[in-house]
Amino acid sequence: MCESTAYLVRDDGEEKLMDYVVDICPNADGSLKLTDLLGDEMDVAGTLKEVKLLAHKILIAPQA
Repeated sequence: MCESTAYLVRDDGEEKLMDYVVDICPNADGSLKLTDLLGDEMDVAGTLKEVKLLAHKILIAPQA
């Protein structure tokens, strides 16, 4: 499978946002829209920091 888990990266660690993410799209306001395997969506006020494809991990930094 190609889905990944999205995490918000803060100074004190990582907070899991969504499992089974299959799509990431930027919104006009600079946030990110995450969509999971079942079509559920989540808007995240953050920027893409790193994508670890082999680890199926998406790291998102909070917007300043």
